[in-house]
Amino acid sequence: SQVKPFFRKYIFCCFFDSEKSIYDDDAIRRIQEEETQEEIMDNPVVRRRNVRERAEKIIADYLKSPDGELERLKKQARETSGKQVIGLSHNTSQHLVLRSDSFDDEDTDRPPDVFERATSAKAAMEDLQSGTSVMSSSKLRQIAIASMTSHQRSMSLGSLPIVDEETLSIESFVPGGKKGDISSSFDKKKRTVLEKVFATDRETRHGKLNKHLKAEIKSKTLSAQANQETIETLAGITDIDDLQGRALHIVKTVDQQRALVIEGAALRHILGDEVLEEMIFAVASGCDSVIACRVSPKQKALLVRLVRNYVNPTPVTLAIGDGANDVGMIQEAHVGVGISGLEGQQAVNSSDFAIAQFRYLEELLLIHGRWAFIRMSKVVLFSFYKNVVVCGLLIIFQGFALFSGTTLFDQWVLSSFNFIVFLPILMLGIFDRDLEKEYVRSNPVVFYSSRRNEHLTLRFIIRWVILIVIHALVIFFLNYLPLKNEGGYTSAFDGLMSGVSRNQPGDGEGSDLQIFGTTIYNSLIVTMAYKVLFETRTIVIGWFPAFTCRKGVGEGYINRLAWTWVAFAYGSLGLYFFFLYTYQLIGQTGPSSSFFPFYYVTLHLLNRRSITWMLLLLVPIAAALCDVTGKVFGNMYFPTQTQIHMEIASEDNARSKKKKGDTKEKAN
Repeated sequence: SQVKPFFRKYIFCCFFDSEKSIYDDDAIRRIQEEETQEEIMDNPVVRRRNVRERAEKIIADYLKSPDGELERLKKQARETSGKQVIGLSHNTSQHLVLRSDSFDDEDTDRPPDVFERATSAKAAMEDLQSGTSVMSSSKLRQIAIASMTSHQRSMSLGSLPIVDEETLSIESFVPGGKKGDISSSFDKKKRTVLEKVFATDRETRHGKLNKHLKAEIKSKTLSAQANQETIETLAGITDIDDLQGRALHIVKTVDQQRALVIEGAALRHILGDEVLEEMIFAVASGCDSVIACRVSPKQKALLVRLVRNYVNPTPVTLAIGDGANDVGMIQEAHVGVGISGLEGQQAVNSSDFAIAQFRYLEELLLIHGRWAFIRMSKVVLFSFYKNVVVCGLLIIFQGFALFSGTTLFDQWVLSSFNFIVFLPILMLGIFDRDLEKEYVRSNPVVFYSSRRNEHLTLRFIIRWVILIVIHALVIFFLNYLPLKNEGGYTSAFDGLMSGVSRNQPGDGEGSDLQIFGTTIYNSLIVTMAYKVLFETRTIVIGWFPAFTCRKGVGEGYINRLAWTWVAFAYGSLGLYFFFLYTYQLIGQTGPSSSFFPFYYVTLHLLNRRSITWMLLLLVPIAAALCDVTGKVFGNMYFPTQTQIHMEIASEDNARSKKKKGDTKEKAN
């Protein structure tokens, strides 16, 4: 709110000549009034009041029009019993002339019923809320059933219903309540400390499991199951014949679907007006589908923007098209999908994803889209994890270096870090899948975990942050403690030191900074590789041998390679050791030892010291145990929905394999 006044006071006067004062109080006051007006318009109460006033004005104008007069008179004719409609006609000036005075005029200013729906629901709500502040689910259910009953009776008697069907959405009048909200049935005090702090699943964290149910709700449910009572009986319905008699009407009332069809000519008057946009969006949001026909490319893009502006929280929008007139819509949406077809490649060139047919959209979203989201979540978290662990090691070392800024690792060794660890996480980002395609298709509910952002929740990120601190401390101090005193010196001329000349003092010793830092760096690289393996849900083991000259082996060597182990063994660890020996060779034969100071470090580190290999084996395992302990504890006691489905899928696969084995044995 201070940007415009600041610009007017201190920036505008520097570039434009003005006879007025540089502070120009009138201009600043106008700017502040505009900002105040914008804040008022952003208030949801003000926006809804403006929408209501605009709607009332539109209704009043409609009732004054010839079409409104005609509809009002027809309605009076239908509601008036025992009276004849002599006739209606238009005069030359397009005004209606009533040729009989047999109609009453008491409802001439009353709008059609469609504009007064939910009035009885609001009145019933006010009566029921007179003594309480929260509406119980049982009262809501009773009102809904009363609405169905009264509507059915009114249809048979030819009278207006006592409670209209909009009572079914009466939960919208509950302060802070939402349709389908069952939070009042659970007792949040039953949540444990670990459920509040450690659990990542939303239902567990918010206390919405069976064990969190209130005592009266649980006892009512158990008694209903014991007495074989139905939900309708619990709601107060005792006449089963009456329930069966209006079953068809209940289905029609509850399960009816609504659709909105709007043309481009109508959108031309709506789009661009904030009040009308919010009004039409309120109508569209209550429909199962919205069809916009005969719209221009610009109107398509504005419809997408309408959804992005008026849905809270902001949704992820997707637009799909196959022609040049869909380009604006595709670019306006968060995700654009182009269909390559007879209308050219303009939509494909402007989209994020391209498919050949519209029917491929389901697999793109529910299967490949879900896999891609999970993969990208792991890649992003691992990218931050590996870099922050390195920074943590450097920060810890500064406490021993008097905060002098001395780096723990050699500059070229540290620069190679991202090149060495990138291939395993790249394979995870390409091949990883937690659930197979067939299981996802048969259980589309697993897609809900992506909509809830289950893999990038704050609790999940906090777990990674805690793991970063633990791994940094474990890697540093489990290497520092064995090496801090005499651990840097060789103990004997045996083992790796056998055959080394005793006349070369210092050979095999490693108390210098480069060997100490590279020893820690060894453990860091192996720990990163272990972490990728633990996060991978699909390990590509391939076929052996991958390269063969035999015929009839099926797929080519690209599909036969064990990509996970190739990335782990050759792309990460093998590349690292190759780099160390190459770097030492450059330091020995290079032109300047100050530019490549890695002189005989690899020889002393790996070829002369057995403690290096002991630490390389044990420290990453200790760091991995911390990770495995947290994962096992979380999966056993606080599993996510995805983890539960993975266990179900694993059991299904085991049963199917056993069944195939039994069938094969019977066949033999």
